[in-house]
Amino acid sequence: MFDTLQDILIIAESGKVVASKVSNPQIDEQIFGMLMSALTSFIGELTHDQLNCLEFNNLRFDLIKRNNFLFLASSSRKIKHKKVLRILDHVITLFFERYPKEKLNKWDGNVNIFHELEDYITKTRDQLIIDLIFKEKESIS
Repeated sequence: MFDTLQDILIIAESGKVVASKVSNPQIDEQIFGMLMSALTSFIGELTHDQLNCLEFNNLRFDLIKRNNFLFLASSSRKIKHKKVLRILDHVITLFFERYPKEKLNKWDGNVNIFHELEDYITKTRDQLIIDLIFKEKESIS
């Protein structure tokens, strides 16, 4: 992989992680998902605005909330912010194409309907990263 994104998580409003690719095996993705969901809710209550980015020394978490789902991507702070947001937006588009609003409105909270997403996210993420790298190289030439 090209190390653009370290992690991707799709988190339901309840805090359940419905799909993820987490690079650090020590991270419990369900606890992390609940924490991020709670944090975004808390910040929203305090500021009446959405939390969209958290930055630490070398790590950035980008968050986008759409249709009661929280989409999170982590990356190095060295990676251009716009590039990460394009990848995350692409994942969001693919998610809602695969799971339209009508299907999600009937969702009973059982994450098993999302079981194939993890492999799909990895394949999509890697292909998109390759596409972005080649587009950047073409524009430089």
